[in-house]
Amino acid sequence: MIYLDNAATTAVSPGAADAADRALREYFGNPSSLYSKGLDSQKALERSRAAIAKSLGCEPQELYFTASGTEGNNLAILGAARARKSWGNRVIVSGFEHPSVMNTVMSLGKEGFEVIVVKPGTDGKLDTEKFLELTDKRTVLVTCMRVNNEIGTVTDCAGLAEEVKKINRRTAFHCDAVQAFGKHETALNGAIDTLSVSAHKIHGPKGIGGLYVRKGFNLENVFFGGGQERGLRSGTENIAYAAGFAQAVSELGNLRKQRERVSGINSILREEIGATEAAVFNSPDDASPYILNFSLPGFRSETLLHFMEEHGVLVSSGSACGKGERSHTLTAMGLPDEIIDSAVRVSFSSSTTEEEVREAAELFRLAVNTLQRK
Repeated sequence: MIYLDNAATTAVSPGAADAADRALREYFGNPSSLYSKGLDSQKALERSRAAIAKSLGCEPQELYFTASGTEGNNLAILGAARARKSWGNRVIVSGFEHPSVMNTVMSLGKEGFEVIVVKPGTDGKLDTEKFLELTDKRTVLVTCMRVNNEIGTVTDCAGLAEEVKKINRRTAFHCDAVQAFGKHETALNGAIDTLSVSAHKIHGPKGIGGLYVRKGFNLENVFFGGGQERGLRSGTENIAYAAGFAQAVSELGNLRKQRERVSGINSILREEIGATEAAVFNSPDDASPYILNFSLPGFRSETLLHFMEEHGVLVSSGSACGKGERSHTLTAMGLPDEIIDSAVRVSFSSSTTEEEVREAAELFRLAVNTLQRK
């Protein structure tokens, strides 16, 4: 079986699985307990935090463990907006955010916040100048993802955050970096206030993520409980998965070299698919090489996906969170129905091989020549 849906999740690396297993057995004490078993667990947790924080380029005390990227996005967005509602109510969000961002922002609209959506163009790119035109003295939050999870658009969030702060230094800036972490660098330059990451996108376990919160940044509490994670995310910490997350981070290697290699296999698939007369590419030319989204008009996505799976290749039609619904990103781009309904997302990992990509390309050509057009 060839797995090409790594934007949905990645296979847990043997090293990460072993690290989690060891921690489950060795560090079973509650890290909040004051006896030795609890202290041992607390030390293990902090070792994991330090390793992940180093990879992000932040201080350990700026990294908070969460249960997922979704939880991190919710904490950051709700916490930042509510903490600033005394002086402002405008929230600006890109039009192709993950549901954990978009749905959370929309919930703020029900609380009286003014929500403004900046849609991507038909080329899949964001006009960041629109964010700046809309930012004013009443803007409490701007949120934009680093790498789009469906088409791979890469946005300079650090640069955008800097420009937003020039207009209103009090405006909070959140970056969803779940698809970027471990693949694309994101400079924590003091302008990004919060940034979310997730372990299962980089061969770590599901059920663990991280939220960077700039030192001194004010977030209103969303969780209430025992005060774990310095009061921001109450609930007994997941020592084992934190250890697995840290191990996955230690296995990342050189990001630039990995991108170059993945870019090569992405180019092979682009070339092979491009030779198919019907193919239309939805990913920008300068998208993240880890994601390639294209359409084969005349063939429904579901039909293509089932054909590929029957022949041993797993791909998707878009975000795994969409559960088969029409692509939110392609819809926001204003693309025609025939393009949206025939879209396929292929996503790579550092372990994807050229041979696997060539086999997948051959199957796509076979699908076009075999399947009946809708």
